[in-house]
Amino acid sequence: MAVATLTGHGHPDVQKLLPATVSPDRVGLVGPHEWTDDDFPNVAAWGIQSYSPDDLRASSGPLLRWLKATGCSRVAVHFDVDTIDSDEVGLGLGFVPGGLTSVRRIVADIDRAADIVGLTIAEFIPRQVMHLQQILEGFPPAPGQVTCPLTTEPAFPSRVAPGRTWGRRG
Repeated sequence: MAVATLTGHGHPDVQKLLPATVSPDRVGLVGPHEWTDDDFPNVAAWGIQSYSPDDLRASSGPLLRWLKATGCSRVAVHFDVDTIDSDEVGLGLGFVPGGLTSVRRIVADIDRAADIVGLTIAEFIPRQVMHLQQILEGFPPAPGQVTCPLTTEPAFPSRVAPGRTWGRRG
């Protein structure tokens, strides 16, 4: 996992490329609910704090108390969308129920407690969009022109005449 490298536990060839690492006691994992057997011992052995979805379902209090105890005033949030409960919305590579159901609240609470100075979003797989594009491939363009909802690319690139613009007509 990337956090291993960021905390100095990665492959030596990669570690030597990094300008710095983050102390594991300043890393909080929020929402892990599908782990491999080797992840749990590493997290504990390295001193990384972890909060399951159930730990934060009713309140962000445990996370905020830990954050205050670290003394950190600036926070970088790395948001893996696969921490979200797939029964709420399936965004990640796998659909795993039991994840976080209150991400907005948690991030808002962190933002009130510290300055969020960085935000990354990872693991988003637009599976339904990709399947829909495969289904629609070869369909004739609809009146009003069609675009892929998540990109500016035409939904039917093989059917686009040179110089033609895509998007809804006014």
